Amino acid sequence: MAVVRKLRALHLLAFLTALFTANHARGQEEWNDNQVHGDLMPYLVVGGLTGDLTVASHTTPIDKSASDLFNHLQFGFMSRTHVSYNRFFMGADLMYVGLGGSTSLVNVGVDQWTGEALAGYRVTPTLKLFAGTRYNNTTTRLRFQGPLGTLRSGSVTWWDPIVGRQEEFPFADVFSFSARFDVGGFSVGSRLAINAEPLLNLHNNKHVTTSIGWKFLYQNYVDSSRGFEYDALMQGPMAGLTIRI
Repeated sequence: MAVVRKLRALHLLAFLTALFTANHARGQEEWNDNQVHGDLMPYLVVGGLTGDLTVASHTTPIDKSASDLFNHLQFGFMSRTHVSYNRFFMGADLMYVGLGGSTSLVNVGVDQWTGEALAGYRVTPTLKLFAGTRYNNTTTRLRFQGPLGTLRSGSVTWWDPIVGRQEEFPFADVFSFSARFDVGGFSVGSRLAINAEPLLNLHNNKHVTTSIGWKFLYQNYVDSSRGFEYDALMQGPMAGLTIRI
């Protein structure tokens, strides 16, 4: 029985190795085929937010679950694109979230934009290294109720240089696990910014891939002249659909 179990384990190892090698070979062919490849990925992050927000030197703790933010969501969209030629690639990501709420005294609106532009190099069929920049903008509007109601608004914008890596690990003919990690800020924009995205991918066919996983985005940005600090972690489930062109 011990011999049978060993043989079964060897067969399983050989099977998984063959699947990995097939995916590896496809990646090898793509980075040397002298053709332009592109994809579009609309996605959704249902995230919560925890941390501290300091405005005019007044600090307010933040502890909002995904359902709290969803209840105040007015509009949002998230999408990323990727273009590659052999080992070189470029990418862009745009995320907008509009939140709103009201009390008997004030209507509150918050618009948050996050955008990325990056370029990189495919070191191996499964490993990519990249560098780029992340744009952040938060605009807040306060409209006070009543006949003498006034409107107050403020906007904060900052840019973060980022460097990172992305790896993909095929483990079956139609499945793979991918992980992206990048770090940025370096006190150019944020003091520190960290982004991580572990994803499970189902390759439905050669044109469509479905992904589910988790997104983490931590940012610590300080503008001392305005008494502003954003020190928060956004995290939550992430789902996307990649359409290969």
